[in-house]
Amino acid sequence: MKYSEQYYDVYEMLPEKLAEKYPELSFDNHCYLRIALDNMASTKWDTVILRLAYKHLSLEQRKEIIRLLKAYFYDKSLLLRHNQQSLQYRKK
Repeated sequence: MKYSEQYYDVYEMLPEKLAEKYPELSFDNHCYLRIALDNMASTKWDTVILRLAYKHLSLEQRKEIIRLLKAYFYDKSLLLRHNQQSLQYRKK
């Protein structure tokens, strides 16, 4: 398994685990990725990173996304704050 594939596997599993942990939020798994990506980029992520994000992130960016997703698993208040920030980036 290539290094990037290893990070892709973890990257993809964490949003699913978050959706299971917080069913009351009614977020789809891709919402967790949006929140982490927007907060990592400090803007609407797809204005600075090509789609599909996992194919275009640097190793450092991938590590930051994984760090954020893991933090959300243990800190719901951080997740909710970052969601509000993400929505502000998106003017919603």
